[in-house]
Amino acid sequence: MRMRPAAPLAAALAALLLLAPPACLADIIRGRVARVHDGDTLTVRQDGRQVKVRLVDIDAPELAQPHGRDAREALEAMVLREAVTVRTTGNDRYRRVLGLVERERDGLDVNLELVRRGHAWAYSRSSLRHRSVEGLEAQARLARRGLWTEPDPERPSDWRRRNPRGD
Repeated sequence: MRMRPAAPLAAALAALLLLAPPACLADIIRGRVARVHDGDTLTVRQDGRQVKVRLVDIDAPELAQPHGRDAREALEAMVLREAVTVRTTGNDRYRRVLGLVERERDGLDVNLELVRRGHAWAYSRSSLRHRSVEGLEAQARLARRGLWTEPDPERPSDWRRRNPRGD
């Protein structure tokens, strides 16, 4: 039996969908924040294990940068010892879980809140979410909140290029 030209393509797409589950099926981590490392990384304790989570869609200043410690303190104030839900989106090159963090007691989207308060830049690759994050960054800039009190704050990616750690 001869396959139509579209059949192999359809079979390949079906296999791809089975291998790459949609975002709605992302893993969920529920636990309590045990540690805040910097303005966009924390550790969640879940069932006796610790999971290091890098908040997606944002990039907070490095600790040695201006406002780096402020960003960490803001994240600590929001979530340290709090129950959170993390919707994972994968892992980064450092093997940290990438995720969207929600504070359970009130549903606060922690990633977006850090940008809204001026403690992080928008850094999203998802077009729909990107517009939300960038809009919050623009509002923080206009209101001169957080790192936007500086006339021209340096993006963490640029700062890291100028200050390599050797890893």
